[in-house]
Amino acid sequence: MAIRCLVVTPERTEVDREVDFITLPMFDGELGVGENRAAMIGRLGYGRVKLKTGGETTEYYVDGGFAQVEQNTVSILTGRAVPVDQLDKADAEKALNEALSMPGDNVDLLSLRETAVLRARGMLRAAK
Repeated sequence: MAIRCLVVTPERTEVDREVDFITLPMFDGELGVGENRAAMIGRLGYGRVKLKTGGETTEYYVDGGFAQVEQNTVSILTGRAVPVDQLDKADAEKALNEALSMPGDNVDLLSLRETAVLRARGMLRAAK
């Protein structure tokens, strides 16, 4: 039996396929999901979703969101999902530099800057 993986963004369903194993970039580290894993809901970080089928691995950069695991189905809701091979390292480095130069004069601006830095660093790691 395989695991069904759904990756949904606000625009469309990016992925709907069966895989053998999934690695999720949770906000506090990676999580591997195999067959018959216990049900859970978790918050995603910024990074790579790895879909393994046989000897082949397909990777997507996800921009945070949530993942639900239930009855051999992994549902990923994210703001953006991009195949890793479509990421540009130079764009990710530029986004990181812009995020680091954002003002942090008050709590709200500091929070926005920290989120932008996490997003850019996740994209940069995925682009390598």
